[in-house]
Amino acid sequence: MDSPYQVNREWRELANQIVKSQQVVLVIGATDTGKSTFCRFLADYALAVGLKVACVDADIGQSRIGPPTTVGMKSFAPDAHIGAENRVVFNGTAERLYFVGDVSSTGHFLEILTGIGLMVDSAQQTDPDFVVIDTTGYIHDPPAVTLKQHKIELIRPNHLVCIGRSAELTQITACYTQQEWLDIHYLLPHRNVRSKSGSVRSRYRKERFDTYFSVSSTQRLCFGRIRGQGTPFFIGRPANEKELEILSHLTETKIHYAEWVHRTLCLIASTPLSKAARAHIKNHLSLTRVTAEVPDCFERRLVGLADATGDTYAIGIIEAVNFRKRELSIRCPFSKKVGDAAKQACVIQFGDYRFRTEHVDSD
Repeated sequence: MDSPYQVNREWRELANQIVKSQQVVLVIGATDTGKSTFCRFLADYALAVGLKVACVDADIGQSRIGPPTTVGMKSFAPDAHIGAENRVVFNGTAERLYFVGDVSSTGHFLEILTGIGLMVDSAQQTDPDFVVIDTTGYIHDPPAVTLKQHKIELIRPNHLVCIGRSAELTQITACYTQQEWLDIHYLLPHRNVRSKSGSVRSRYRKERFDTYFSVSSTQRLCFGRIRGQGTPFFIGRPANEKELEILSHLTETKIHYAEWVHRTLCLIASTPLSKAARAHIKNHLSLTRVTAEVPDCFERRLVGLADATGDTYAIGIIEAVNFRKRELSIRCPFSKKVGDAAKQACVIQFGDYRFRTEHVDSD
């Protein structure tokens, strides 16, 4: 069990202490300290001693259980789902997903906390003996400290494993040192860890996306079939042709599509609307807010696909938008089990991540 990891002696000693039934372990630390490898080691160790394991991967930029931009969960039984050399196999096949919508924590604290909470709940529903949660390497500035502390408060793990120099992690852990419900452990970074450049991390994400979409197809979804989340569109009443004509006249540019929601207007214009133009429409129509985008605002954007249960079951890429026909063209995974994933979608979850330079191969 040890050789694939070239395990630090301290890893094995800590595993002997914490790998027990009904334990939840949260792992934090800076980038390139070996957090993900340690989480996998703990999962392997637990399986080797006969425990059922659930893993939650919240490292949204370098995720291994789900595709990048997601928090993923996967469970493992001692007698199944084991790959070569008796190691767990993550390979992007998450049982449950939560779509955060970006590869960076910045600006997405609520989504990350919600995703971790839901995926830990999902992990507990598999009736595991042992749960381990991986996190991003975002730890250094004050917002990062706050985010990590909220993760601790939300999950309430039995053990918090901090990998890195204890001095840089104390700002996160100091307030918990006298808490009876939490045991805090410190480990030095893995002796063989190497720092990864931004380009290496980008290539890893591209490989993960290429793998995820390797068997995929493009599906067309009518606007009327779906509701939008994380976007002001696909939630209101679409403007009719006469209204589009009036709006085009008011803005002095072609309006391709618009929606009314209470006293707000969201529209797609041929050219970007100035602040003055938006104010003119707002005052002329007695609205409280006007949102304006251009036709390519959705193209190449990564989206989550949620079904009637509200669960994210896949992610997809918006390849094109036809405002005249009012339909989205979305590339999404295809499998014999579920068919074309987009056909199940009733909610499209919009994220901030767009494929600008990445090329996603597909069948």
